[in-house]
Amino acid sequence: MTKLLLPVCLLMAPIAGAQQSALPVFCGNEALNYIVQNNYPDLHQTFQTSFEENLHRQPASDRSPATIRVVVHVVWKNPEENLADSIILNQIAVLNEDYNRENPDTANLRPAFQAVAGNPQVHFELVEIVRVQTSATFELDLNNNEILTNLKKSSLGGSDAWDPTAYLNIWICKIQPITFGGLTIGQILGFAFPPNNLNHWPANSSAPSLDQDGVALDFRIIGRNNPNTVEIPGGTGNLTVRGRTATHEVGHYLGLRHIWGDGGFLGLPNDCNQSDGMDDTPFASAQSPFDCDKNRNSCTKVEAFYGMDMPDLIENYMDYSSESCMNMFTQNQAAMIQTVLAGPRNGLLQVSADKSPELADAQPQLFPNPTRGDVWLRIPANWNPRAIELLSLDGRLVQRLPAPAAGESQLIINTQNLAPGGYAVRVQTAGQVWMERLVVLR
Repeated sequence: MTKLLLPVCLLMAPIAGAQQSALPVFCGNEALNYIVQNNYPDLHQTFQTSFEENLHRQPASDRSPATIRVVVHVVWKNPEENLADSIILNQIAVLNEDYNRENPDTANLRPAFQAVAGNPQVHFELVEIVRVQTSATFELDLNNNEILTNLKKSSLGGSDAWDPTAYLNIWICKIQPITFGGLTIGQILGFAFPPNNLNHWPANSSAPSLDQDGVALDFRIIGRNNPNTVEIPGGTGNLTVRGRTATHEVGHYLGLRHIWGDGGFLGLPNDCNQSDGMDDTPFASAQSPFDCDKNRNSCTKVEAFYGMDMPDLIENYMDYSSESCMNMFTQNQAAMIQTVLAGPRNGLLQVSADKSPELADAQPQLFPNPTRGDVWLRIPANWNPRAIELLSLDGRLVQRLPAPAAGESQLIINTQNLAPGGYAVRVQTAGQVWMERLVVLR
């Protein structure tokens, strides 16, 4: 069966025609969930089972300074879409403030939540701005399960990803309104794929192929100094833009779910038990409607974590409140980000210079694993492999890869012609052998 694009996280605002009133604000993740529930009930049940599994994360106490290298791809057609460097640099500054709890609006967090505020301690370093002028248009096609695929392919008018195992790729473009069944149902502001195999996400939630992994954002919601505005048709005015859509989508990329548990969509029941897997984010029945209502309390139940009925946490970056109200991650969310950076996205992690002994002991890395497509094999700079081999689990040689030159290298292992199942990747140098199991899915 064609892989459904259920897990992708989309931030959407309503859109309406001239004769319509504004449609409700909702998320594309919920729209895809609704489609799966009605057409693929078995898969929907699997989704819900995984969805309700809670993680119990404790805040990390001793973290090494961490830096994620970022490549921004500006893919533009009209001049206003070709954002100035100053706007992109401002967006990077917002990310660095929000992911280190250095944002100036931290004081706006209500006292009831001060004790659970967390600090992910992640720094984002802009490595390159890639600019591509195009004649292509970019839209999510629910009819064909296409999620802006051409945005990430130079041959189709987009921009090819830099090595997704080593860099956070952020694509910026004008995203067209989303349609389904011939109807316009909303405007996407951004989307991101989480890493695979997190137990509070559905199985196989990652990007459909490695070169699709990253974050996509509409050009109108970048930074705090953007002259473009995001107007919501239907008479509801403009969205407040403070660069927090990028904070939200990078949160998905680093493993965080929406805090309201994605229930309550299109009339579906929500019993206030849906969970994002974080104990310190109170239950909510639905996302905030891009407002700043601090009296909102959509689930009047006693929270096990807090021991009392708590209001909705509208200050959290993973809600859909106004960007002027967002100002925090929780401690559990910060710990989850660190867990993801130590696990499935550890290739992104750049450790500070005083951690050179750890870098000297770096090992090769496979990503993604398990996989349904190509696999990246990263060879550390201090390795000089004599042989790189793909083996069956009984030790038979399946494929021999060319050994790279000295220095860090990235190799692609094409699994298209491999039968599903387990394999082993072996890297051999003059003095050591590294081996890791690779699982190929279909």
